[in-house]
Amino acid sequence: MSISVVMAVHNGMRYLPEQLESVLQGDRLPDELVVVDDASTDDSAAFIAERMKPNPAVRLKMLRNECNQGPTRSFVQAILASSGSIVMPCDQDDRWMPHKIARMAACFDERPDLLLAYSDGLLTDADLVPDGRTIYGTRKHAHLDQGMDRPPLEVASNPDVKGCTMALNGDFVRELLQRTDPGFSTYWGHDHWAALFAWGRGPVVAIAEPLLWHRFHSANASRAERFSLLRPGQVARYLKAAKGQAADHYAERYCIALDQALSMGTDFRKDLLDALRTMLHYSERRRDLHRLSILQRVPAAWRLHREGLYRKHYNGVATLVRDVIL
Repeated sequence: MSISVVMAVHNGMRYLPEQLESVLQGDRLPDELVVVDDASTDDSAAFIAERMKPNPAVRLKMLRNECNQGPTRSFVQAILASSGSIVMPCDQDDRWMPHKIARMAACFDERPDLLLAYSDGLLTDADLVPDGRTIYGTRKHAHLDQGMDRPPLEVASNPDVKGCTMALNGDFVRELLQRTDPGFSTYWGHDHWAALFAWGRGPVVAIAEPLLWHRFHSANASRAERFSLLRPGQVARYLKAAKGQAADHYAERYCIALDQALSMGTDFRKDLLDALRTMLHYSERRRDLHRLSILQRVPAAWRLHREGLYRKHYNGVATLVRDVIL
């Protein structure tokens, strides 16, 4: 069983050496390292090429984007360029535990039909000092420890599995991305997209133990934090992202996912397909609020609130306020 570790790198030299070292010093080496350098202006690509010279047993594939494409598109490139039977996305700024690759590979040894295994992770500060939290413990709605037993509507609302915690069946994820319109990256991250369809096709396994240190610093592409109105920085990032999204953003998000799921026919779970239809319905109702005046939006949004839509599937009052004023 061959393993491809795939990385999207952009100006990563602050933390990249420690991360790459943790991969190369693990109990089990990957068979292949696929790196997409996303138009870095530092020495990231040169460092990786030089560090890999003493490791000829690990095949190195280096791709470079002349213009910055962002993490989702870069990870898609890396995954499609991989050849391993297991594909493990790797962030540039974490640190893997020595047994991470071996532990995740064992899941696929035990279940040859497995499509996705994912683990917990320890959250740390920029210096890699744990803060006492784990990735599973920060999720507001997702019961990540339940694996295939997670409610379908919860998965459809937000698969919520971070790429750095994942190991994917290589044939499955490459076929999925080959069949996916590249425009999906406007609405989905590569990791949530792959996780959604892994749940749709199954099986999926959740690993209870942390297998990496997940570093928080000032320039994370994404953050494993539970949303709170009491964190001004978090609210500011939320509002900035919201202002950049079209009114039909979430409706389009679920239209794309539903079309992809329907193209799989009976291979895609019916209960998750129904859940995607439900989320599309909710998203269309939110979209329709923007066709009303602000005075009309308030009672309409309040009706959605009383149904529990904002609390169950979004960021509560913050999303309600967003729908009324943005």
